[in-house]
Amino acid sequence: MDSSLPLANELAALTGRMGGGFLTEENASKAVQSLAYVLKDSVPGSAGAGASIINARGRRESTGATDPIVLRADRLQYELGQGPCLSAWAEQRAIIIQDTREETRWPLWTAAVADLPLRSVLSAPLTTEGRHIGALKVYSPLPLAFDDHSVFLIERLATSAAVMLGNVRDRETTQRLSTVLVDALTTRDLISNAQGVVMERRKITAREALIVMLSASRGEDKPLHLVARDIISGMSDE
Repeated sequence: MDSSLPLANELAALTGRMGGGFLTEENASKAVQSLAYVLKDSVPGSAGAGASIINARGRRESTGATDPIVLRADRLQYELGQGPCLSAWAEQRAIIIQDTREETRWPLWTAAVADLPLRSVLSAPLTTEGRHIGALKVYSPLPLAFDDHSVFLIERLATSAAVMLGNVRDRETTQRLSTVLVDALTTRDLISNAQGVVMERRKITAREALIVMLSASRGEDKPLHLVARDIISGMSDE
């Protein structure tokens, strides 16, 4: 993006990119990948960018990066347990490194990325409704690449992105829970149907049929729903 644009126009352009692009993605992995490219294009001086969803233990759940250098530098933070991205997430504030060769706050990480074409770093937290869901980061091979204006841009982008990513993660969680519920209901119906088959065959009560199935489950060392499946399959083979 042209850094000479008035600030209002820059923010409007960011909003347009977000609304027309990654907000339509259907899962967190695609969303953070799209966000990384939007971030790189939006913050002047960025040579690469990344976005991460981080869980309560400080481990990545989903990560997007514009190139292998960003991905490697980002991965090293989680492997070493330190770095600007993790600090931005933990401290809930923007973190800026003007020159990795002079930075002293994360000695293990700066030593690990010393061979990478990476000198300046800017990271900002992703927070929505009090939930710390992740962080954004941009990198540059040049020192002093980012300034207060860069911080302003990444923080504004993070505000909108956090809402989107939070909604995506909530939706995916709901979908996983729905899948578990469907599986549970399917298993329940399978056992109930098999119970009916045993009742009909043996002319016994529902409780007695369940006891027969539980006895088979223990004797065959097989989960009850698999015993039920075998009973239903046997009925279809008759």
